Amino acid sequence: MTRRFLFFLLTFLTLICPAYAAPLQPGFKTLGIWEPAQNIRLDFAVWYPSRSTPFQVNYGDWSFSAARGRAPVEGKHPLILLSHDSAGSRFSLHELASQLARNGFVVMAFTHPGDNVDEMGTLFMPAQVAGRTKQLTQALDIALANPETGPLIDPDRIGVLGVGPGGTAAMLIAGARLDATGWPIYCAGKEENADPYCTPWARQRMGAFSTTPNLSAPYRDRRVRAAAAVSPSYAMMFTPASLSRIRIPVLLLRAEKTPLYTLQHAERLLSAMPQPPQLGILPDADTATLMSSCGENLNQTLPEMCLAVAPSRRKAVQEKMAAESIAFFLKHLGTPNPPPLPPEPEDNPQIAPQPSTPEKNAVRKKRR
Repeated sequence: MTRRFLFFLLTFLTLICPAYAAPLQPGFKTLGIWEPAQNIRLDFAVWYPSRSTPFQVNYGDWSFSAARGRAPVEGKHPLILLSHDSAGSRFSLHELASQLARNGFVVMAFTHPGDNVDEMGTLFMPAQVAGRTKQLTQALDIALANPETGPLIDPDRIGVLGVGPGGTAAMLIAGARLDATGWPIYCAGKEENADPYCTPWARQRMGAFSTTPNLSAPYRDRRVRAAAAVSPSYAMMFTPASLSRIRIPVLLLRAEKTPLYTLQHAERLLSAMPQPPQLGILPDADTATLMSSCGENLNQTLPEMCLAVAPSRRKAVQEKMAAESIAFFLKHLGTPNPPPLPPEPEDNPQIAPQPSTPEKNAVRKKRR
């Protein structure tokens, strides 16, 4: 067999057989959306499967490898919405996003207003989770309607992954509802500094949180078919009744060294869900390791997060989190034409149904 013949044979196989094509790589672009009616600008970071060679991208304080601006792989792909931790931004999960893109997912992330590395005014307030949930639903509307991202997305294969309060928002989108029944006794017998929720400042805010009108409002988005919650917070704000409406697959990733998601929180969530979630353990993970590696600028301005752990430890946690998440989403979103969703459960007297309005009916029709 001559070299020339071998060259033409390999070229032919590459063109006609995906198995011989170049491996998927993370493509990347940014997308800015202005919503004048709500006076909100959302700047998205978008990763997508590409076959172009990635290169170093320097974006503000962050540096990562991606094929920025390169052509995506043709076809419609499953979408994952990413919701960062409180000390994060749209780039703080870039390693996870890149791995998802390498496995065929489109990923969209944005910086949550009021709960990010630059401003944390919504800590221990309803807006920290309810506001995030509304923003994720709005982001999904944008992703499906935008001419740059809409053609890439299979609307029947959508998932959400959140870290910290983002994990709580993911559970609300999956069908859970907030319920403050467990809050009044949560801090009983605990020293003020033994639990972040039980400091005087946090308790004051949590008290206001627990008495918020319409606290148990539904946030379920039926377009989302699978949800992953990494180290979710506010476990004391859920009960078996408020978790009973979850009907989609859920992945819980427990970060063993994160004080906001202690063993007590994990056991509460695991025992309260109507169908057991898939559980993954990140044994050496804390808040810092759940964030991707930083760029040089951010290493200097945010050393308490960027330089708090050894690079090898962060890498191990990031790889474990990506492997667990990818396996979960490939299982539930990897195959086109997924089976129909189960019917939505009826409301019960423990959590009163919300009154219907023409605006809400319009939103419901849009989400079906």
